[in-house]
Amino acid sequence: MRKNYYYLLFIFIIASCDNKEELPSKDQSTNYPQQLYIINGDIEYWSDITDGSKPKDPIFVYDIPKEADKIDTIQKSTSKTSEQSVSLNFAYGIYDPTNSGCTIKKYNGNKEYYTDAGVYGPNPYPQANGYLVRGYGRAHQNQYYGSLVLFVGNKEEKRTDSRGGVRIENEKNGSAISIEYPFKANVTYEINIKATFYDNRYLLEKKFSDGFPTVYAQLKDNGIITLPNIRNQNQDPCERKDLNDLDGYAKDYLNYTRSYTLDSRGQVQKNINFKFSPIKEKNALLISLHPKIGTINSELPAANNNYTMTLPLITITEKTFDPSINVYIPESTGGGRR
Repeated sequence: MRKNYYYLLFIFIIASCDNKEELPSKDQSTNYPQQLYIINGDIEYWSDITDGSKPKDPIFVYDIPKEADKIDTIQKSTSKTSEQSVSLNFAYGIYDPTNSGCTIKKYNGNKEYYTDAGVYGPNPYPQANGYLVRGYGRAHQNQYYGSLVLFVGNKEEKRTDSRGGVRIENEKNGSAISIEYPFKANVTYEINIKATFYDNRYLLEKKFSDGFPTVYAQLKDNGIITLPNIRNQNQDPCERKDLNDLDGYAKDYLNYTRSYTLDSRGQVQKNINFKFSPIKEKNALLISLHPKIGTINSELPAANNNYTMTLPLITITEKTFDPSINVYIPESTGGGRR
């Protein structure tokens, strides 16, 4: 009887272990083991372990913004605008579920997680005032930052010797959102993006990131976020792998794309302004976050960087048409390239 009891107990333990959901593991992209840090419940950061020690259980880190930052966000998010302005407030969260096609795992200190469907994905979901929004790379609401968050990073994946020198392969990732909005022809639009950048590498390793992320704004014909390789039907827009396409081969690329590269270290608040003067109707705004990439043929190490960008507010303001901000593109030539 006692043997049967221990046998049944053993089977129960094995079955319980099989049904337990575990925290994620990551394929090793370098020769070092990696430690997983989880920032504010859902932001994953993998750090190379170079001192010979072994990975520990996931380490939970809470980087809660100061009250002054929260007050500043609320004040600017609720400010009045003119009749020619539209404010897209992302500080109030995303209702669950969005049916956007993406979910995210949110963790607690007990190393358990639950699945949250309040994520922007490839299926359009209405923002608070009705404009349809899509996402790439699991753009979602983080309760500690009280804002929509985008992620960006790059690490050295591997390096090989070639005739041109040492070839570095980057393990890059970025995220983006698109907003369907009727941009009229012959009207100038000023787009203000309120954002705060957090250097995750500095937070966890006390080393500043190598290089700064770049924010791109692009007016598009539709709100679909183009995948990195449209020939790869298996590309998952919910994964934080590679970068979305900026339609860099379009003839009107120069006049419908603007960029801003961060220029300060640490935690930085920015109000980023872009101006566009469309000469034909456009139907969506793409906000895309890209990392600093290491030089392909170089003996220098790849740019190791990792950032979170909070995005509580985007304001779109109509102004008198200013054609001087456009460049002339002859009909016979192609557009610019990123």
